[in-house]
Amino acid sequence: MKLFITIAALAALSLAAPAGARAQGQGAPAQTPQARADALLAAYTPNRPGLAVLIARGGQVIYERNLGAADLEHGISVTAASRFHVASVSKQFTAFAILQQVKAGKVDLDADIHTYLPELADFGAKITVSDLIHHTSGLRDQWDLEVLSGTSMDSLIRQKALVAMAANQRGLNFAPGTDYRYSNTGYALLAEVVARTSGVPFAQYMREHIFAPLGMNDTLIYDNARDILPNRAMSYSVDAAGVTHLARLNYANYGATSLHTTTHDLLKWSRELLHPAVFDPALVRAAEQPGRLRDGTPMRYAFGMEASTVGGHRALTHSGADAGYRSLIASFPAEDASLVVFSNGAANVGKIGADLAEIFLGPAPPPPAPAAPDPARMARLAGVYVNDWGPGFELKADGGKLYLQPAGPRAEAVLLPDGGFYVGAPDNRFTVRADGALVEHVATGGSTVVHRKVVRAAPSAAELAALAGTYHSDELDVTYKAVVSGTGLMLTSLRADPLVFLPADADHFENERERLGVLRDSSGRVTGLSLATGRVRDLRFARVG
Repeated sequence: MKLFITIAALAALSLAAPAGARAQGQGAPAQTPQARADALLAAYTPNRPGLAVLIARGGQVIYERNLGAADLEHGISVTAASRFHVASVSKQFTAFAILQQVKAGKVDLDADIHTYLPELADFGAKITVSDLIHHTSGLRDQWDLEVLSGTSMDSLIRQKALVAMAANQRGLNFAPGTDYRYSNTGYALLAEVVARTSGVPFAQYMREHIFAPLGMNDTLIYDNARDILPNRAMSYSVDAAGVTHLARLNYANYGATSLHTTTHDLLKWSRELLHPAVFDPALVRAAEQPGRLRDGTPMRYAFGMEASTVGGHRALTHSGADAGYRSLIASFPAEDASLVVFSNGAANVGKIGADLAEIFLGPAPPPPAPAAPDPARMARLAGVYVNDWGPGFELKADGGKLYLQPAGPRAEAVLLPDGGFYVGAPDNRFTVRADGALVEHVATGGSTVVHRKVVRAAPSAAELAALAGTYHSDELDVTYKAVVSGTGLMLTSLRADPLVFLPADADHFENERERLGVLRDSSGRVTGLSLATGRVRDLRFARVG
């Protein structure tokens, strides 16, 4: 579950040069790109979770490696036939199915989604099919809602339950079309639109109308968790001590996820994106066009894919992450190249993909020149910051550098001459407002997130005690009991692990995943709590005891 854009980006980005490039030091013999890539991937040995990598130019494979284990319990290695769950890489296929239904006259991108999904609540504003595609609907994310409801993410998660949960929501994160926030809910609902307008189950539609025409014979939508799936790569995680564990995934849901495929099948899809030959070229090109907010602000997010860069090269790309599965697809129009990376052990496929793109397509342009070190400037920036979307962060000056410190490893903030800075990569850019707030620029969505500088609160024992009680959400049908825990609060429910929160700013508490707000009436009496997770905002719990 991603929290908010900065912390999510830090997990996938690094300023380090490609491993192959570092190995080729000053005066060292020149290495071939293949040798440099092999050095980059040398750690993926048979006794650890696997990695599948494929790179093609002009439709011809120029580098392919299948490394590590697909199934550690049975000693089965990753091969070219291994099928990986590719998580959110599924979205571009769901979006393309919608475009096919548009061409068939069965779906209107500008229609209110109630046209196709009448069971959804009246949110007081029109949400269009296009909003679902471009993550501009304001719908809360289904995975964050599942966690808050007490559902374990390794439980059996069914499509009907997700749709029912979406239908039970009464609030939005924002007015539709005015902002961008990644929402898996939107893509689960898009799959329902495809099924209802086509008259056949979603998995069948995808097989008959997309996979079969492209010859993607090893690809399917896995919509029944009881089905046997030959050549499946299992899901693993590796802890800090290097011990491998099962990372169970038990999905019977689709649209946002659950595509299972091979590297060679995804190459066929990438080739179609670069050189349409099977489908109507106008339809393929439409899928590649980024959307816009209602006010015309351009976005980078198209139909389930992003117009971005990988290793400094322009690409149509998307990544995916569920349990221990990680995936990346990138199609490079200028280089007529395709890159696919799969992991079943939570490898950083974004970093691996960027490094491989630099090795085989050429080095990325250098990042913008940083500003000269300025202790006074760093001292002004240092402090605690909060936002309305989820947990905040702290900027700390240390050893002549400035670090952003969320939960987990800290990352250096690179100061820029214009007064702003970036973290991890130049796209993760912040500017400084006159009031000291930081404005984070969300390149994918063309929107911004404001991070306010605050003084960390220190509520008294009596103030904490006043918050103890019972709180209920009708939208999730879950009740939390709030109790004092040290200097903060702990929320417990019958179905979930306890959530522990520490003080943030006034009337707010945070942990590494959630931001908790206290709701009061005009007299100051506590009437409820609100939760924000990065993809859910202002989910309210009424005080009931």
